[in-house]
Amino acid sequence: MEIIKEKKMKRNKILVAVDFEEQSIKALQQSYHLAKLFDAELLLFHVVEETGILKNFFSHNEYNKKVLQKAKERLNKLEKTTRNTFADSNIVLNPLIAKGKPYEQIIQAAIDNSVILIIMGKNSVIEKQGRKFVGSNNLNVVREAPCPVISIKGNGSFSDFSNILLPLDFTKPFQKQIQHAIKLGGYFGSTINILSVLPGDNKMNKLYKQVQINQVKNIIAKSGLRCTAEIVKSKGERICETIIKYARKIDADLILLMTQQKKHVVPFFIGSTAHEIIYESEIPVFSLIPSVKFNPGVITSFVDPLGLMERKSKKHDLNNQ
Repeated sequence: MEIIKEKKMKRNKILVAVDFEEQSIKALQQSYHLAKLFDAELLLFHVVEETGILKNFFSHNEYNKKVLQKAKERLNKLEKTTRNTFADSNIVLNPLIAKGKPYEQIIQAAIDNSVILIIMGKNSVIEKQGRKFVGSNNLNVVREAPCPVISIKGNGSFSDFSNILLPLDFTKPFQKQIQHAIKLGGYFGSTINILSVLPGDNKMNKLYKQVQINQVKNIIAKSGLRCTAEIVKSKGERICETIIKYARKIDADLILLMTQQKKHVVPFFIGSTAHEIIYESEIPVFSLIPSVKFNPGVITSFVDPLGLMERKSKKHDLNNQ
């Protein structure tokens, strides 16, 4: 009798950027929830930069050896502590260390390991014209990552994505944003809350937005997901403030934003407003550039509350009969 071996599925991977600051430690702790949801291995990724006083007292090789060894010890200690904290979990942790510019190494590691998500804590900030933005490493990763990036600040958590806020400005890439919202919502049976911010009192502009937002609501509803839609006036405040207030009001678990690549300078959500939301929001922010795909594949912990996969399977079977 021929024995047919079951083909083992390749495990999903999630990269967690670790710099040993408090915020990245919190990001690591929160990443366990996503690792369980996506049946993913966690890559604890730390980048060593060639800076510091020690570099002036040691040769290049000695410096690299000492600094890398110290980083490895700290990362291994963090792995052990994290594993003990989640002793009841079978999540695989894999510590990785690289040397160079943090954002370049994070992006390269994401490509080399085919990760489905990057998780980053928001530590560093830059200030421009009196307004605060995420630091250069966070910003460059968000703009150039080959996969979605989840940014967290403070005690933001993501045990699930049951309530997703989808701010739309109806610029060209918004169709991709809707597609990803439907895909993400489909995994978790989420309610998608569409929000369009109206900067002024222009009645024609409001009417036009209402038509657009109703069309998007219908598209999402046809996919089988629960959906709400609302137009809100900014009332003289920054658009990012209006969005974050609304996210708190509806108790959103996640804000889904479309950003743009570094070479482009486009206003509103794919420009400075998106960066302000990423920096200021205590609610986790899921951001991605238009060209990015989010394909975690079949996840063993998938509950499929809406029966979306079952329906697709039945349809496929009927077509093949």
